[in-house]
Amino acid sequence: MTDAHPKLTRIRAQIANLAGEVAELRDGVRPESEALAAVDRHIDSMAASVRINPFAFAHVGGGGDPVSAYPADSHRYACKFFPDVIRARLYEEVKSIYLGGLTVADDEAQGRLEERLLELERQEEQYIRQAAAEGKSIPRRADANPAVLLAD
Repeated sequence: MTDAHPKLTRIRAQIANLAGEVAELRDGVRPESEALAAVDRHIDSMAASVRINPFAFAHVGGGGDPVSAYPADSHRYACKFFPDVIRARLYEEVKSIYLGGLTVADDEAQGRLEERLLELERQEEQYIRQAAAEGKSIPRRADANPAVLLAD
């Protein structure tokens, strides 16, 4: 197996590159449309925690506080009474981070890369086992996939 070393070097370089791409996709952000939908859900959730008591105005003897005193979080009150203003501001902030060229998480692309990575690791293990059969010792990478090492 005289050409194993150069081939193994190439395969390991490809593994390192693909592992980096997979990690980048894994750590990527959700698509912008999903992030904006999360803003909407957040505003709805915050607003829902504020209770309005119209009886405070209608009841002759007074009906308690017109607006719930708890939670005492001003952001929740802003979401209840000024949702469009809060939404516009949060949309602006979220959209601005996508202008910087973030990596958007893509489960399908990540799956394809992981399949290719697994195939390269299988090739790498095949070369290592072939070299061992020829009496040569090639050390495995510290981060080699255990599933590939244990496969027959």
